[in-house]
Amino acid sequence: MQNIGNLNLLTEKLKAKTEQDRQEMEALIRQQFDALSQSLRESSKNALSTTEAAIQHQFMCLEQSVTSRCRILSAAFGWKCLQALVITLCILMSAIFSGWGLLTLAEKKITALHREITTLSEQKEKLEVQSARIWATFKGLEPYQSEGKSYLLTPEGWTITHGGTLGKREAWVIVRK
Repeated sequence: MQNIGNLNLLTEKLKAKTEQDRQEMEALIRQQFDALSQSLRESSKNALSTTEAAIQHQFMCLEQSVTSRCRILSAAFGWKCLQALVITLCILMSAIFSGWGLLTLAEKKITALHREITTLSEQKEKLEVQSARIWATFKGLEPYQSEGKSYLLTPEGWTITHGGTLGKREAWVIVRK
């Protein structure tokens, strides 16, 4: 009779430990998801900051170049000065198109990251639903270890019998009485 009381006490402790472990797992998953989200946000911000700094640096260099060439043009008239103006305009247009290209690339990267975050969120929700369904179906089954062996404890009135094989895996029937 005392063994039944000890078994019941052990069962309650195992249930409490299982629930605590499940809650800790959920907290860790949420924490990792939050860390991933934060990391993705920071990566996006860093990429945009780097792109913006590169564009600003290019514009500063171009501004200095244009200013220098305008001084030369005002000092000397002629065909050479006009050629310098055309080259400067080409460089400026190249920088503008490069900046536009970098901004477009950054926008696509941000959109892809947003899609990835959305997909991961949807997958997380599906896994949570699936986990809840599995937990509800097999609620009451508990792992137990004794003398170096692992067992699966069923609640009172339940039986587990071998139902055959499915491919190379064994199938078991769980009967609730």
